[in-house]
Amino acid sequence: MAMPVVGSRFCLPHEAALTVTRRAAIDPNGGFTVTDSAGAVVLRSEIPLLLRRYTRRVIVDAAGVPIVSMKRKSLLAEANFKYPYQLFRRRYTWEVFRGNSEDASDLLFTVRRTTYYPKPKLEVDVFLASNTSQNACDFRVRCSYLRKSCTIYLGGSNTVIAQMSRTIGLSDWVFGASKFRVTVFPHVDYVFVMVIAMILDEIAREIRSRAATFHASS
Repeated sequence: MAMPVVGSRFCLPHEAALTVTRRAAIDPNGGFTVTDSAGAVVLRSEIPLLLRRYTRRVIVDAAGVPIVSMKRKSLLAEANFKYPYQLFRRRYTWEVFRGNSEDASDLLFTVRRTTYYPKPKLEVDVFLASNTSQNACDFRVRCSYLRKSCTIYLGGSNTVIAQMSRTIGLSDWVFGASKFRVTVFPHVDYVFVMVIAMILDEIAREIRSRAATFHASS
């Protein structure tokens, strides 16, 4: 059974082996590129020129046509926090929209970190736009820092829909580049999975950055 989130045309009948590469931090674009097993570009991310300093990216296909846009949820949006953890949760929440839109009517899904304290695993929940109550997630992601791997599950079940592993190279340590090997299972929306991989990298980078700042000031 197909699991379209972005679109049914992105649900392949066979397993897909893709690679997500993030260019080095010295690159002003700092964008992602997704390639298939033959090395052909499938997707890439762009940062709108006027929004270079903001965490918003537009994901385009090989022809440059926008497919989705992703952005970190504003800390000021609906700023009626009752508890400190709510502000923390907002910091690690990303929204994904159809095309180059930011309209609420084009929201596809929301990605939110679920762990708010140091832990050897990064846990993220995904809520589809139709899941307005968000009492239960539609997908969940569990990552192991030690194994450098992540698994995406369907809801609260043990059904795996995609797996990813991070490769560590010299450019990663020195220049801040990233590379992920991703296996997308048959009939699963590969654009959806690729966007989650990009968001995971953004969240992990912010966690490392904030940890480094904390240790430097202590």
